[in-house]
Amino acid sequence: MHKQLKRAFNKRNFFLYVCIVLLPLALLSPFYLDYKSKQVHAELEAEARSHSSFQALYIESFISETIGRLESMAVLMSDQGDNLSLIEQVLYKTHTKDARFSGFYWLNTEGDIIVSSNVLTDKVNLIDRPYVQEAIQTGKTRISEAHFGRVTGRYIFSLATPVRNHFGELSGILIGSVQLNEMENVINDLSNGEFVQLIDDNNQILVQSEDLVPEAKSAASYMKLEVVPWKVKSVVSFDYAGLVMIPFLFHLLTAFVVATILFMLIQSYRSKQKLAQELKQNEAEKLKLIGTIAASTAHEIRNPLTGIKGFISLLSAKYKDSKDQYYFSLIQNEVDRINTIVSELLIVGKPTVIIEETNDLNEILKEIIPLIESEAHMYNVQLSFQMTEESVWVKVSKDHFKQIVLNLVKNALEAMDSGGQLHLASEAVEGTALLLVRDTGKGMPPEVLDKILTPFFTMKKSGTGLGLAVCKRILDSYGGSMRIESEVGAGTQITIEVPLAGKSEVTFGSSVS
Repeated sequence: MHKQLKRAFNKRNFFLYVCIVLLPLALLSPFYLDYKSKQVHAELEAEARSHSSFQALYIESFISETIGRLESMAVLMSDQGDNLSLIEQVLYKTHTKDARFSGFYWLNTEGDIIVSSNVLTDKVNLIDRPYVQEAIQTGKTRISEAHFGRVTGRYIFSLATPVRNHFGELSGILIGSVQLNEMENVINDLSNGEFVQLIDDNNQILVQSEDLVPEAKSAASYMKLEVVPWKVKSVVSFDYAGLVMIPFLFHLLTAFVVATILFMLIQSYRSKQKLAQELKQNEAEKLKLIGTIAASTAHEIRNPLTGIKGFISLLSAKYKDSKDQYYFSLIQNEVDRINTIVSELLIVGKPTVIIEETNDLNEILKEIIPLIESEAHMYNVQLSFQMTEESVWVKVSKDHFKQIVLNLVKNALEAMDSGGQLHLASEAVEGTALLLVRDTGKGMPPEVLDKILTPFFTMKKSGTGLGLAVCKRILDSYGGSMRIESEVGAGTQITIEVPLAGKSEVTFGSSVS
């Protein structure tokens, strides 16, 4: 049976572990992985945007400088349209000094190349090129699409600038061809590990830094150029395992460890609660057993006790000597004390009879104040009372409540054998009536406080250890409670809490067992 219970408990714990730890982690992990991937991707997109912006700025500067160089040459040649030898000399010198250019060409108004910085083997006419026609029509420098040059056979793009004389007439067209591999060198020099492409308005790739591995995880960004209808694409590859999976697994493991520790703490708390409940049940069972034994013992004691009391009365009537009377009174007092103990045993041994009557807590205190004052005077204790102006109605038997108060006062006075102060106060707070009993006696250490409500536990030489147990038994029957706070050398404070009675609950005289 024990093994079956243990196996069932283990299965239940495993089920709770799955529900509290494993299942939430399994459900939340994909969402966190997706969040982590998006976070890394967003960071890399920002990095790629920074790279593309930097590359675009430099490429625009490169193209603008190239256009500026060509237009400067066009200004120089504007009045030299017929001086072909001078034009050839300028084209040749510029070509040899500036490596970015693949060649320079001087076209007549019909589009024929009549002067070239490169050797021409055939007659070439470029009037059919769209960028040349646009340059003639707009009067501004225009850039061609990337193409293989008819003269050099290289992969280039060309710039066409119309040249006009001082009369404003078109005297020729200056063409400058730029090697794309020069731009590729620029891109590679500026590249910091990212993959870069230069793309024209037809989505044709003009140049790129290096081959992109298709399987690599990456983030891309585009940046349009202003001087030409091109765009720069920067692609940043990243280590998915290093940036996403390893942090994800680390956080997952951390969450697993934290959740497991939390589960263990919860289980530990539940075990302690269960153990405390079991101890409470054991205490209840022990108390019930003690009560049963106490009740049967009390009945057995009372029978001969009644006979003893009767015989003492007869002897007392027969022997009138003062010395005999003194001994008879001592015996009578001890018999009465035994009878009191037996009465307390009976209270412990049977449920308290609930008296359904509503009383004013302050009125109960006023009735027993003379008794308390008399007792306090005997112990040389200063007494103070603090009661609410309004009535504090509680649904408790007057006799039972008096018994509780007198028992607590008796304990407080006995704790102040060399004098002190005793304070009693009543209060109503949020549906609860409070009775405070505070003394300045010896106080109690924590180990005594833990056992103080246990039946038959006492620190007094002549005590029974049943007084507080009886008080607690009575309070439990009326739905009340007792809180004890004590400090060695500073005294003890006991707070009695009883539910307040509503006005509609004022009923007198009926009793229910």
